Amino acid sequence: MASDSAVSEDEMQSESDTSLSSEGGDAVQSETDAVEARLEDALERVAHGATVSVPSILLQRGLTLAFTAVLTNGFAPSAYGLFALARRLQRFPLWVTLGFRSGLSRFLPNAESDAERNALATFASLLLVGVASLFGIALFTAAPLVTSVTDKGAQFRLFLRIFAVGLPAAVWLFTVTEIFRGLEAVGPLNLTLRVGFPVAQLLVGVVGTVVFHDLALVAASVLVSMGLVGVAAAIWLVRERGFRPRLRGPDASKLRKKYLRFTLPLFLGGFATTTQRLGFYPLIALFLSDVAGGVFAIGVLLGTLVRLPLMGINQFIPPVAAALNEENRDEALRRLYHVTSRLVLVGVTALAIPVVVFRQTVMGLFGPTFVQYAPLLPGFVVAQFAACAAGSVGILLTMTDNQRALLVVNVAITAFLTVTAIPLTLNFGLPGLVASYLLMLTVNNGLEVAVLYYLEGLQPFTKLHAKPLLAAVPSSLVALGVRVFLSGVLALVVGTIVGLVVYAGCLRLLGFTRVERRLVTTLVGRYREVVSGKWRALGQ
Repeated sequence: MASDSAVSEDEMQSESDTSLSSEGGDAVQSETDAVEARLEDALERVAHGATVSVPSILLQRGLTLAFTAVLTNGFAPSAYGLFALARRLQRFPLWVTLGFRSGLSRFLPNAESDAERNALATFASLLLVGVASLFGIALFTAAPLVTSVTDKGAQFRLFLRIFAVGLPAAVWLFTVTEIFRGLEAVGPLNLTLRVGFPVAQLLVGVVGTVVFHDLALVAASVLVSMGLVGVAAAIWLVRERGFRPRLRGPDASKLRKKYLRFTLPLFLGGFATTTQRLGFYPLIALFLSDVAGGVFAIGVLLGTLVRLPLMGINQFIPPVAAALNEENRDEALRRLYHVTSRLVLVGVTALAIPVVVFRQTVMGLFGPTFVQYAPLLPGFVVAQFAACAAGSVGILLTMTDNQRALLVVNVAITAFLTVTAIPLTLNFGLPGLVASYLLMLTVNNGLEVAVLYYLEGLQPFTKLHAKPLLAAVPSSLVALGVRVFLSGVLALVVGTIVGLVVYAGCLRLLGFTRVERRLVTTLVGRYREVVSGKWRALGQ
């Protein structure tokens, strides 16, 4: 009997272990399914944003390039250089002010009611426009002093004052579009920021150049168009989404404190990040020629062409990452970061190759004066490549509530920029300034990756990131071969098309992961729906 009892107990224990093992396996499978479902939803939302955003951003870049080409071919290079310097100096207070807008993407997706949503949007709008007005007054007042210190003349002072007066209008436009982003309203966002304003800017640029030949009129008209487009977007919010101004309420004070607590470090850090982005222009104003200002502005504009994939992915990464962080979906966030950073690297590499290979033709679009500066263009492109290689690292630091760490990083990088850019510019002129630009973006991105990994265990790179770099080799060789046999715009068009075909073929041979195929399939499916819908509409 004792023996029977022992056997019975052993069998019972065995059954218990089996049951526990089965329950544990079910729990693991359930968790895996939950991660996959959340990742699927995140990829769908990111793809939704990129579907409309990538073509619209491409259109925006094309319109901006056309606007710049109109000015550079219609006015003297030195005049355009002064216009570009004044506009970039205005962007310093503009981007510092916009440090307060990030709270819209952070809190609007999680607003518990329309009243809370309206209160957040109202407070943020008043805060942003109010700060912009103060900065505008300061810039307007300081314009004579800035002109005297830089010795740029009366035209430069006029440009500065025009951009100072228009600063609140520019901030208003970006505030409204940030509300669109927080609501994941991809269509209105892109129609406003990527289509409406660039089209208006190009129109006033053509009229001001061809009809009136007045660059100051162009500057003023650009700012007026920004304000009008922002007002039209706000009217849409009121009519279609039911937004209403709201300053008072039972939780209004608490919401304002929460918003300020989140955005104040970003605003303060904006002095550092904006110095990184725009600190090169004061150095140009102080130490280099007017033409150098135009060259640097064009170089940055062309360099940012390679940012197109990152900008498309980033349209809805802030609210998606914020939601995953709020839900403690760490595994889904990690995998989302991996696949989106790889997709960004694929696109950035594809766009960088033709700009570098056909740099003389590209610079020639802006007039013969700028062709001699074509050897500097690869520096701008490589700088942006380094800034994009790690994907949405800065956004992830912010959306995981590590904005204070981001502030420390940006202050450190600004100090680094200060001690490197000035001696490089003084000793080597414009090439030294471009070198400091490349150095700053590379070090900044690397440090942000290290901080994100230390704080959150997130990092973008896997062995699969080597595939687009390997595929770039034959694509570059093909583009160089085309340049040997063809020249001018024809070489640019043929080399770009053939190079992209070779690049895509190499990537296909190297293979894609299941998650990458899922994201690409989602994007292709959405584009097919958009195209077929437009086609049916035309048929009717």
